[in-house]
Amino acid sequence: MILYKKVFPLGKGMSFSQYKTAIRKEYFPNFVVTIDKIPSTENYLAQIFFTASSWRWGWRNGYYERVFLKECTIQYSEGERYFTLQASPRMGNLLLALVQVLFATSFFVFAIFTIVTNGGIPLNNIFGFSAGIILMLAPLIGTYLQDKKLLDKVGSIGKGLERT
Repeated sequence: MILYKKVFPLGKGMSFSQYKTAIRKEYFPNFVVTIDKIPSTENYLAQIFFTASSWRWGWRNGYYERVFLKECTIQYSEGERYFTLQASPRMGNLLLALVQVLFATSFFVFAIFTIVTNGGIPLNNIFGFSAGIILMLAPLIGTYLQDKKLLDKVGSIGKGLERT
């Protein structure tokens, strides 16, 4: 399941190999990005590793290796001036995300059922249900947005390169 897909142009006069070298040299706080050629294809596999210490509290602690969109595929054809970066979560992270969405959805259905059967509920109870749903989805959404921001930065490196 692809959850991130974006096309990035290469900088004027830059080659894809220079882009790969720039990614290897770039500093990403708390992350290391590796790029390897996928055998028998034209694609490359980029993997994101979270390097911050494991004792820190945060939303990332629930996901395997603390990265939701860990494996990325970079598609580049010779002669083109752009490449496509797409990422998908590992199966364990995808199952955890689906469980989180399932719990939030079932909690929402329960809230609607409660409102309908009781003929309405007080406003503070509606805020309580809303807060519960937000708290259930916040780790998933927060981690996805952080990973998306990192992938945008990885992809935009190729656009920002200038030939020196």
